[in-house]
Amino acid sequence: MRSGFGCESCGSPGVRLPADLTDDAMIQCDGCGCTLMAWGAFKRRVEAQEAADARKPTERRAVAAPQRVAG
Repeated sequence: MRSGFGCESCGSPGVRLPADLTDDAMIQCDGCGCTLMAWGAFKRRVEAQEAADARKPTERRAVAAPQRVAG
């Protein structure tokens, strides 16, 4: 898998979860069916990405003050 959770074979971001979600159960690409990684490794990857996203500073957007109309 590459960054952004896309399958290296087909690019699909979807995964097929196994019926028994043990850490060593393998997950598959929902697009092409290839085996991606173990469920436990996938969970750790998602958790690490969430932690990295939480550490990134949020974008601040400048908001102009409303203009008054003379009248």
